[in-house]
Amino acid sequence: MSRTCLSVNMAMTLDGKVCRPDGKWYGLSSRNDKRRMDQLRAEADALLLGKNSLLQDDPVTHLRYVEGKSDPRPVILIRTGTLPVDRKVFRHSKTKPLVYCTEKNAKEVRSTLSELTEICVLGPEDIESTDVLRDLGTRGYSNVLLEGGPRLNDSFFRKNLVDKINLTIVPFVIGQEDLPSITGSSIAYENFDLQSWKLIRTEVIEDEIFLQYERRQ
Repeated sequence: MSRTCLSVNMAMTLDGKVCRPDGKWYGLSSRNDKRRMDQLRAEADALLLGKNSLLQDDPVTHLRYVEGKSDPRPVILIRTGTLPVDRKVFRHSKTKPLVYCTEKNAKEVRSTLSELTEICVLGPEDIESTDVLRDLGTRGYSNVLLEGGPRLNDSFFRKNLVDKINLTIVPFVIGQEDLPSITGSSIAYENFDLQSWKLIRTEVIEDEIFLQYERRQ
């Protein structure tokens, strides 16, 4: 069985921030960026999302700008607690989202989401990123798009599981130094300077730059 390909999709300001001071992203991406995001989603068969992103931004997860393609299946990681049932991902998905949780919060997740999702318990108290990709591979998902926040991104970058980075640079400067970037942790990645990324695509549309990198083999 071939390894599941994982791509990260993020938008970032000119000074490297991925959220506003209130922790949300609204209003910083253009319609062009939303179209590009849908193109990437249309190429994926699973869309990996984190609990915090769904709480903060409640993003639209179905395709709006690409016709004739199937929506990728939403896959949600919930390490603690659960999610409210009013999130767009539960109301608009054509297929039941797949939810990964832990033994510790499984009862809480099932009490709120059992009728809306398929629930899979991975691990006693935490969800290992390697286990997520392994399980998705056994389910037949070969191309996964990760649209999480910095912490979720970090859990996959830290295990060297990310194959591609899709990055949109948007024309704003926020300035607040403690806001996160595309991946966030207090610990640097081991041998980061020996693991460079190859730029394989660039595109400029109006004031935004779309970049695509792949991991060097």
